[in-house]
Amino acid sequence: MSTQSTIAPSPSILIVDDDPDIARALQDLLEYEGYQVQAASTGGEAISRATEDHFSAVILDLGLPDVDGFSVLRTLTKADPKLPIIILTAFLKDARTIASLREGAFAYLTKPYNRDELKATLRRAIGVQALAVKAERVERALSESEERFRSVVETASDAIVLGDQNGTIISWNKAAQALFGYAAEEVLGEPLTLLMPPRYRASHQRGLERLRATGRPRLIGKTVELNGLRKDGSEFPLELSLGTWRTREGAFYSGIVRDITERRRREKALRESQERFCQLAENIREVFWLTDPQKSHMIYISPGYEHIWGRTCGSLYASPESWLDALHPDDRERVAEAAFTKQVSGIYDEEYRIVRPDGSVRWIRDRAFPIRDESGTVYRIAGIADDITDRRNPC
Repeated sequence: MSTQSTIAPSPSILIVDDDPDIARALQDLLEYEGYQVQAASTGGEAISRATEDHFSAVILDLGLPDVDGFSVLRTLTKADPKLPIIILTAFLKDARTIASLREGAFAYLTKPYNRDELKATLRRAIGVQALAVKAERVERALSESEERFRSVVETASDAIVLGDQNGTIISWNKAAQALFGYAAEEVLGEPLTLLMPPRYRASHQRGLERLRATGRPRLIGKTVELNGLRKDGSEFPLELSLGTWRTREGAFYSGIVRDITERRRREKALRESQERFCQLAENIREVFWLTDPQKSHMIYISPGYEHIWGRTCGSLYASPESWLDALHPDDRERVAEAAFTKQVSGIYDEEYRIVRPDGSVRWIRDRAFPIRDESGTVYRIAGIADDITDRRNPC
């Protein structure tokens, strides 16, 4: 007699990002973690893949070349409301964060991403989906499922709180105890409002009453950012993922809670760093530029370009190689060759002439510096160009 073991397939992840370097790095990271990974560089390709295959989660960039990332988010969420979609983008505006979460995103992370945070968010996204599936099977196989459920809940790194249709706490794991400061015996049977600052309580109660009356949830299956209230009276920012299931006894709710104090701190530090960068880059007389190794698109060009080249920054974003059009005919071939052979190696340091639209000639010193990732691969090129006409023509 032979026995056959069934091995659960690895979770399948879809990465949607038009930056091949980021997509490749994410794919390598997640495949190393044991996931099956596919990548799409456009919104249309992402929708097509999600229609044909089943994915455990999607990592989605909002800035796509063909359609707006929000359109992709809405389409995927409508097709499969339970599919967790993690936004991973360079946009830092709070309005975009709130908008993406309202559209049904599971979580919102910013570039450059923290690997540990990304992996934890992905595990949590897949866990929420699995938790909802397990909860639906409780009535059919209560004894077996309840034991597995308790094991998952008690070993989870995030706080998991379960409530009934009256908003009463019925389950409380160890992570919730550590986060809120209450032992299980202090909160079981107490209202969920115990964990909320007073300003949220009336809204929470109205939400429960609306759900009982209409059966139409607003936040179930989504992730929201709120503040929690600890036993000592202190507040902290949290990310809350809500789920629900029904049995003959009524409706039940699961809340997975994560303290995002550190993430908020990092986001604030990143915003401040970007603000300082912009203040510096946009006020120096030199031209600071940033591009990809293939020179296929201009990532950033400082306003000094318009002052020195006499051409708009918008023209360079639209056509990254248009700066070559300004080169003096006697310098064009030499500089063009150097730009495409020396910049990646880090030995690019050229002096050349440009002809401005008004016909005036300026001397430029242009240097480039490759930026490498952890593996040593060049994924960005930074440069600085300065007008040295006065030095070359002192008279």
